[in-house]
Amino acid sequence: MKTKIYSLVLFCAALMLTQITNAQSCGARYKDKIFSNVTKTSDVVYSTSNGTTLKLDVYEPTGDTAAMRPLIILAHGGSFYAGSKTADGTVITLCNNFAKRGYVTASIDYRLGQAVQMYLDSNYAITTVLKALSDGKSAIRFFRKDAATSNTYRINPNMIIAGGNSAGSVLYIHSIYVDSVGELSPTMQTIINQNGGFEGNSGNDGYSSELQALLNCAGGLNEPNFVGPNSKPSVNFQGDADATVPYGCAYPLSGAVKVRLCGLGAFESFYQANSVNHVSVVFPGDGHCPWDGNVAKLTKVDTTAANFFYDLMCTGQISSVSDVTSDAGVSIFPNPATDKLNIFISQNNVYTKVQLIDETGRLVEEKSITSSTTTFDRGNLSSGLYIARLIKFDGSSTTKKLIFN
Repeated sequence: MKTKIYSLVLFCAALMLTQITNAQSCGARYKDKIFSNVTKTSDVVYSTSNGTTLKLDVYEPTGDTAAMRPLIILAHGGSFYAGSKTADGTVITLCNNFAKRGYVTASIDYRLGQAVQMYLDSNYAITTVLKALSDGKSAIRFFRKDAATSNTYRINPNMIIAGGNSAGSVLYIHSIYVDSVGELSPTMQTIINQNGGFEGNSGNDGYSSELQALLNCAGGLNEPNFVGPNSKPSVNFQGDADATVPYGCAYPLSGAVKVRLCGLGAFESFYQANSVNHVSVVFPGDGHCPWDGNVAKLTKVDTTAANFFYDLMCTGQISSVSDVTSDAGVSIFPNPATDKLNIFISQNNVYTKVQLIDETGRLVEEKSITSSTTTFDRGNLSSGLYIARLIKFDGSSTTKKLIFN
C-alpha cells in the first residue's frame, strides 16, 4: 500500500511539473495579440456537395512563420434561415482577435432554410439544422484534408476548436457533444440518415470531423444529457433571460419553432456532474447574445475564451485526435529528455517521416523513418515543450508532446 501511495505522489508531482513547464513555454502567443495585422482570404470553397457551393473566409496573423497553428472555426447566427460569414459582427471580431493571438481562424457559410417553413413544420426545421451540421463537419474535414495535402493554411490538424454565435453555436455544440446517431430521437435518426448519416453528405470524406474544444456563444442542445463524462472542454456564454435560444429547455424563438432546445441553464449541471473541463459566464437579466453590439460584453467573451484556450494549449489538456484513435504504438523516451530522445514506432504503424516542432509552431528538424526507433539529438535546442509530428504515407498524422529539460 505504501508503495502505491508513494507512486501516486510521484505521478501527481510529475504531472504538476509538466503542466507548469508547458504553461511557461507558451509565452504570450495564444493569449496576447502579438500580431498587429491579419490577412484575410475570402470565399474559399470548402464544399460543392448537394448542388451547393459553400465558402469560408480564413484569417491568419500577417507575417507569421509558424509551421503548425491551432485552428478556430466559427459559424454565424441567424436562426438557420438568415446570416452569412461576413454579417455576424461577433464572429468577425473573434476571428480577427484570435488571429492576432497566433491562431488561424475561419468564418463559414452553411446551408439555410426558409423561415416560414421552419415555423410551420418541425421536421423541416430539424432537417435544416442537420444539414447545417453536415456542412459544419465538412468544414472541419476541409482543413484536415488541406493539412494532409497542400498544407495551405499550416494548421495543426490535432488542435481544432469550433463554435459560433447563436445558431452557429447550436450547430457546433451538437457536432462536439453528439457521439452517435443512436443518441438522437427516432425522428432525428430518420432525418439524419436521410442526409448522409452521422458525418453528413457535405464532402471532404476520409478525414476526421472531431473537435478538441468548443466556443459556445448562446448555443443550445436538443437534450442536455448529450453532455457526458467524456465530453470535450468548452467555454460558454449566455444571458439568463434568453428566449431565442432558451436558457432552460423550451421551444426556441420564443416558442415559434416546435423543436426542443436547451441552453446553458439546463446543461451546466451536466458539465458539473460529469466533471467536464469548462468555463461558463452568465449575463444576468440579459436576453439573446447581449455581446452583439456591446463592446464591454464582447470583450468579456473574447478575453475569457482566450484565457481558457490558452490554458488548454499550454497545459496540454486538449486531447488530440491521434491521442484518442491511433497512437498507441508510438512512444517517446526519455521524456523529459536532456540530450537525446528516441521515438519508437511499433511495426503496426505505417509512418514515413517525423517532424520536430517547437512551441511557436516552427519546424526545427525533420527525419525520414527507416527503422522502429528514430533518434533526435538536442543540439542547440532550448529547454521547453516540443511536438513530434509523425506523418503517415496517406498524409494523416499523429502528434506527441515532449519536453527538453
